[in-house]
Amino acid sequence: MRRTPLSRALLIVAHCIPSLALAQNVNDSAERDAPAVLPVLNVTASKQGTTRFDTPNGVSIIDSGPLETYRYENMGDIAVRTPNTYLTAYAPSTPQLTIRGLGFSDDESDSTSTSTFIDGIPVTGMALGQPFDLEQVEILRGPQSTLYGQGSMGGVVALRSRDPGFEAGGHLQLDYGSYQRQRVEVAGDLPLSDRTTVRVVAGGEESDGYTENARLNNEGADWRSGFGRIKLLHIDDNDGEWRLGLHHFQSRGGNDYFTAQSLASHHQSDNTTPGRNDIEYTLVSGEYRRKLDNDRNLVVLLGGSQSNWNYWMPDSALGAKNGFDAKTRQFSAESRLSGVAGDFDWLVGGYASHLEREAPYLYDMGPAFVSSTTADVTGNTAAGFGELGWHLQPEWRIAAALRAEHNRREMGWTSLQAGDGFSQQQRLDNLEVRDTVVLPRLTLEYQPDDRHYSWLTLARGYKASGFNVYATDADSASQSYAPEYGNYAELGYRLRDAKGVWEVEGNVFYTRLRDQQVVLIGDQNQSLTDNAGKSHNAGVELSATLRPWDSVELQAFAAWVEAEYDEYATGGIDYAGTQFPNAPRNSQGISARWEPSDHWSLGLSAVRQAQSFLYPDSHHTNDAFTLIDANVGYRFDNWAVGLYGKNLSDETYFTRALSDTFVAGAPRTVGISLSMDF
Repeated sequence: MRRTPLSRALLIVAHCIPSLALAQNVNDSAERDAPAVLPVLNVTASKQGTTRFDTPNGVSIIDSGPLETYRYENMGDIAVRTPNTYLTAYAPSTPQLTIRGLGFSDDESDSTSTSTFIDGIPVTGMALGQPFDLEQVEILRGPQSTLYGQGSMGGVVALRSRDPGFEAGGHLQLDYGSYQRQRVEVAGDLPLSDRTTVRVVAGGEESDGYTENARLNNEGADWRSGFGRIKLLHIDDNDGEWRLGLHHFQSRGGNDYFTAQSLASHHQSDNTTPGRNDIEYTLVSGEYRRKLDNDRNLVVLLGGSQSNWNYWMPDSALGAKNGFDAKTRQFSAESRLSGVAGDFDWLVGGYASHLEREAPYLYDMGPAFVSSTTADVTGNTAAGFGELGWHLQPEWRIAAALRAEHNRREMGWTSLQAGDGFSQQQRLDNLEVRDTVVLPRLTLEYQPDDRHYSWLTLARGYKASGFNVYATDADSASQSYAPEYGNYAELGYRLRDAKGVWEVEGNVFYTRLRDQQVVLIGDQNQSLTDNAGKSHNAGVELSATLRPWDSVELQAFAAWVEAEYDEYATGGIDYAGTQFPNAPRNSQGISARWEPSDHWSLGLSAVRQAQSFLYPDSHHTNDAFTLIDANVGYRFDNWAVGLYGKNLSDETYFTRALSDTFVAGAPRTVGISLSMDF
């Protein structure tokens, strides 16, 4: 049997690790086997300084541990392993998350259901690529419109980068894995004074991709990426915390993913051209936090981002040059002040943002037919929000929150439709839509002691109106679509034991959607957004965590969601009672982590996703699948080596369908990592 470089590396590591282990002194395990307390995880996206236990919302937090040990490559890897969270994706590096069934058409729409933030600054979610040097990822499920306004009907994804440390040091990590995946990442903390420090991160990754295509020498889905961050933390004389960050990521690669189902199921392709899938973002973040007198807290956020997505299908896939070079710029500012006065707590804030989006599209069959459109969208948002909470009894709190928001969008649009014997050019200028909305939220919380916490949340969700940016004729482009609204209710309960060894949670939710925005394929295959009459999502989410000893942690979840159209018909088809695409009705997961000594760590997880439809229609189905992941690590002084594997059973699943072509999810991948602290 011919051994690959990866298999040889794994054999060397497997041989060396036991020898290293025998050379070490084994510490007394009594302390390790003592009961441990579950860590306290803060939810920064709640904007109210809550922990995961006392946040009145379904929330998942993925900290740096699993992000690094399992080597999750993108947000799609995280989504399919999280309750009632899923994805739709043209390519592995550009997943669009769906939360409780919402968000399946965001990558083809002018409005979004899921907002994504890095250090509090909004960024286009599909441009994130591979996460790097993160403290944690927070996923808030359900409408978050009162706190975040438009674009958060499904939920919010908040990424928090690591803060600089006040001790000089660094970390170097090297990875090698399946499909010639190679990655290097180096990070270092450099204190400038006892109040100022800087963290610098840089790295890159390359891979041949997992699509086999002999016609392209298996290079049609390769990628090469680079990333970096500079983050400064300064504590002023008033103990105010200043955080300034410059974040950058770029990836260049092929796009040989859409192919016939029989080929895609084996990660094969017969395309004769590779296509292109390039993504990039640059983000500047600024944050100021300060505790004021009289139990008041001030937070100011200021920043901006620019993202580029160059997506071109293989010419051979559709017999035409087909794709776009899209660009989005966004600038935002937010200030909020919170405090406590006796039995009352309060929060007031203001928000403003400016958006510029370029959304061209080209379908070029040469002389036979050419369709070229451009859409330039600008948007401005201004909002004020606040919350007043009252502890009517020591264990009871009721809070009323309100957001008033005004959104204005303008679009300039052009179209060229030409072919043998005809040519038509059209242009529209200064199209405009405006929304002024009031978004209330009412929360009732009951916490008789540190062990019990329950909540009832009633809120209104909102997704802004917008334009048909990919329309090919003036009549369709001139027809904007209406806002989407949702009335939302969630009831939940969390319980933990007195020593903090275990914790269980359950919640039920229901959202009644009106005028849901749905992308459909219109005449001449143009993507148009329409408003469905009525629809809903309803479901249950259960989770449990147990840490019987400091060396062992067990986690499990089960989730169910019914996300269906109630009144919606198009193209002669009545979709009433049909589940939304890319929304599995149920998902379950279990994971275990064991550290038998100070040197060894082992992890195992399994997640099952139920059958689902594939966007953009409800005709193609994705069978149920189970993802099994595992990792083993060994640490020696300041060195660590690890083996990891994802989708070890090599399950086949799909993330997108277009006509009779499919995009397959990631196959089985294994790898080895070597890291050093310095």
